[in-house]
Amino acid sequence: MRLQGKVAIVTGASRGLGEATALAFGKEGAAVVVAARTEQVQDERLPGTIHETAAAIEAAGGRALAVRCNVTDPESVQQMVQATLDAFGRVDILVNNAAVQPPGRLASIQLRHWDLEFRVNVNGPFYCTRAVVEPMTAAGGGVILNISSAAADAMAEGRAGHYGVTKVALEAMTRGFATELREAGIAVLALKPRGVVDTPGARFARGGVVPDGVPGPEDFAEASVILVTARPDTLTGEALFEHEVIERYGRGGTVGAGAARSSPTI
Repeated sequence: MRLQGKVAIVTGASRGLGEATALAFGKEGAAVVVAARTEQVQDERLPGTIHETAAAIEAAGGRALAVRCNVTDPESVQQMVQATLDAFGRVDILVNNAAVQPPGRLASIQLRHWDLEFRVNVNGPFYCTRAVVEPMTAAGGGVILNISSAAADAMAEGRAGHYGVTKVALEAMTRGFATELREAGIAVLALKPRGVVDTPGARFARGGVVPDGVPGPEDFAEASVILVTARPDTLTGEALFEHEVIERYGRGGTVGAGAARSSPTI
């Protein structure tokens, strides 16, 4: 029960990594707001809805609230945060997981897809973060966890891709918010899988199958739980892979005082 008494918002939580993270938070004692746009399955290859995720949390003995939210719309984001406050009275954790990855390369991606990718992957986390700063500060602090990607590291190595561009921007924003929100008691971190994870989205992108040996989302969800136990005086401003988090703190661990970081290290 590492998150006992906490209230967490997870965006993009109708399926995939967001769903796994929301379920893990519920099992660890948090009340979870399951936020995404999907209320009904539109394509059987992409199963999962916010209501199904919330029901699964409650079936396991947790507390959950399904809220439809379009992270590209600041008004929708504000309504989602207000629904959280109305239901649970506070916000302790925000996981900015919602993301899209349109097809094409930098030289060929459709312009409307480029715009959409930035609105979801960069503007969305910005809007959500800004919306929770006031209630988190009023509650004495909290944790914001941005879900990045190994694509950000690929960009640093000169292997360009439009998805990586958005994740580089997200990690830069993580560092900036970590610095600005330290005095408010809010830790800001980024977490990324080091490769493909077996999720409905990954299967959809690969014609329904993923290669043998591709891991499920369990390690990622465990790393998420660990990181949201952080405080600005123990860890903030870092972008870590899930295996780094587990190796550093151990399965079932928390971010303790012994892991103090005095400044963002992205």
